[in-house]
Amino acid sequence: MEAPALFIPDGDDYVATILTQGGWDPNAANGGMVLALLGHCLDDVPTLAPMVLSRFTADLVRPVPIGRRLHIVPSIVREGKKIQVVQLVLLSEGVEYVRATALRVRALDVSDIDNLPKSSSDARPADAIVGPHESVSYSKSALGEVGFLCAIDMLQAPMRTGPGFGVWIKFNTPVVAGSPMRPNARLVAVLDFVNLINVDFGRADLSMINADVTGHILRPPISDWIAITGDTRFHAQSGRGVSTATLSDDDGIFAVASTSQLIQHR
Repeated sequence: MEAPALFIPDGDDYVATILTQGGWDPNAANGGMVLALLGHCLDDVPTLAPMVLSRFTADLVRPVPIGRRLHIVPSIVREGKKIQVVQLVLLSEGVEYVRATALRVRALDVSDIDNLPKSSSDARPADAIVGPHESVSYSKSALGEVGFLCAIDMLQAPMRTGPGFGVWIKFNTPVVAGSPMRPNARLVAVLDFVNLINVDFGRADLSMINADVTGHILRPPISDWIAITGDTRFHAQSGRGVSTATLSDDDGIFAVASTSQLIQHR
C-alpha cells in the first residue's frame, strides 16, 4: 500500500490515507493512527513554560472515516506555568468523531534535591517477553494486510516463560505528509495498542472496539521500539472488556495506559 504518510494536509484540514485503515472496518481509521494525528496537532499548541505531556485521554465517539476531510479544533481549557489542559476535537463535516484532553505539566530537573525518594519499583516488564527479532509480525497473522500494519511494525512477542504475550510497536511512516514525526504523535499513538493486550481473538465472529483510551506518561520514550505488556479482562454479561498495560523502552516503563472495549457481534 503506497501513500506518503498516514494523513495528507488539505488546507487547515487533513485526509486519512489507506495507511490508517483499521482492522474492524475497511472504511475507518485505526484508533492509534487517529491519536497520532491528535498528538501531532497538540505539539502546535504553545505553552507558557517548558512542559511535557502527563496524561492523555481520548473518547473515540465514532469511527473516523478514511478519505474525508478531518478538522482538528484545539482549545486551551486551563492555562498556567505549571499546568496546562488542552482539548482537541476531531470533526468531519461538522460532526464530532473524537474528543481528547491532554494534561501538560512543567518540565524541571529536580535531581539536585537532597533525599529525593526513589521509585517504589524498578520492574522491567518488557524483559519478560522475547525481543523484536524473535517476535511474529501481525501482518502475517489473522489480522491480514490492513492498512495500518503497512505503516508500522507491530509484533506479537511471547513470554519468555509461561503463557501470554506482549506487543512491540515501531513507527515507519510519517504521520503528516511533509512533516517529521513529532514526539507526542508517536507517544499517544501507541496508547491505543493497549486495546486487547494479551488476548488472541483469532477470527472470532465479533468486534471488540475500544471506546476510549487513557495514558499516564512519566516521560517520553527514548527508543524506536516500544513494548506493551499487560492484561485484558472481559465481562460477557455486559458485553464489556477492560485492558490495562505498561509501556516500556530501553530505560524501562515510561507510561501506563488503559482502555475499555465494547464487545458485539459483527
